[in-house]
Amino acid sequence: MDLLDKYLQAVRFFLPRRNQDDIVRELSENLVAQVEDREEELGRPLTEDEQSEILRRHGHPMMVAGKYRSHQQLIGPLFMPIYLFALKMGFGVALVVTVIVAAVSAAVHDDAIQRFIQGLLAYPGRALMVFAWTTLGFAALDYAQAKLKLTHKWDPRTLPKLVRHEDRMSRANSLCEFLAIAVATFFLLAVPKSPFLVMGPLAASLELAPIWSLVYVPILALTVTTGVLSLVNFTWPVWTPARSVARIAINAASSVIFFVLMRSEPWLIAKEGATFGDGTSAQRIVEVANKSVEIGLVVALIISLIEIARETYRWQSRRKVSSASNSDAAHVAR
Repeated sequence: MDLLDKYLQAVRFFLPRRNQDDIVRELSENLVAQVEDREEELGRPLTEDEQSEILRRHGHPMMVAGKYRSHQQLIGPLFMPIYLFALKMGFGVALVVTVIVAAVSAAVHDDAIQRFIQGLLAYPGRALMVFAWTTLGFAALDYAQAKLKLTHKWDPRTLPKLVRHEDRMSRANSLCEFLAIAVATFFLLAVPKSPFLVMGPLAASLELAPIWSLVYVPILALTVTTGVLSLVNFTWPVWTPARSVARIAINAASSVIFFVLMRSEPWLIAKEGATFGDGTSAQRIVEVANKSVEIGLVVALIISLIEIARETYRWQSRRKVSSASNSDAAHVAR
């Protein structure tokens, strides 16, 4: 029953993670029994409208999930599930905003690292503001609902589309990926003013070859695009074919850049008049540095190609499973 599965999925969304499976299993058994009893009474399968009516009487998914949470003094069980979800999303958005603001501030000032750290230290204050306003807002909503006896008219047929378990994404992974990409973007933006971030102490004697100025904008654009995709996955953590296509395209473009770079040696050159206090030959340092870059480019190219193959395989596998599920559903309907 597709409608029942959608309902259970919606209830699961608002439940505490630690006991989702047990509660959903209990609800499923209860609702299936109600449907079977009604079908036996009528002597025929229920129509979608009749199934919808059973679910509507059972209660809105948020209200049903709220019954399984302990009662709170400030915010009652009715709004507690959506309150906790809004709070988590608010903290995540505040973190994303903090990292972006810190990266931009670092990129436009000379003391990049200090500015970046200072920007990150603003997060506790933003998180506290998110907590305060979110809590006050839901407390007011809960108070209004209790005083005005607000009713909730809803139609189970308006529930979100059923999402298969294998198509779900981890919000935590997407957020971590976004933060890592945000830091990488900060480094890319700061490199023109602070080569030390890439080359360390060697920045006093070495400089980037002209080829890097040609690929700088494409690399920055791909990094930002990957960050946007991670942000989309964090906001709506559900796999879609379009997202697989996007990842394949990003990795394909990255592979092209890595291939072009591999054919453009040298990547680092010695500054005019560069000397080393310990008597090491500048040419020797340049050779070692370029060899390290070459190894890094080869590894990066291999990783990009592997990611293309993996994402293509996932895409094809999910399409096959989806097609099989649709065929089974159509067969049952007939």
